[in-house]
Amino acid sequence: MQRLRFRLAISKAQLLRYYQGRVAALSVNTEQGLRLQVALHHFRSFVGHDGLNGYFEIELNEQNRLHRLSRLP
Repeated sequence: MQRLRFRLAISKAQLLRYYQGRVAALSVNTEQGLRLQVALHHFRSFVGHDGLNGYFEIELNEQNRLHRLSRLP
């Protein structure tokens, strides 16, 4: 499995536009130099009052599909 890390800082106002149906996925640039499209619904459990912020790790299976997404300390 492949593990990739990235940071997100998306304000509450930006997220509201996403959830209103204008955007179905986030495009993230990983520390490893890759660009990923990740469906927005995978981030729901990480959204706070100030938006979506943090340092994340995504684990991809052998078919490059999301296996696990977690927020790192």
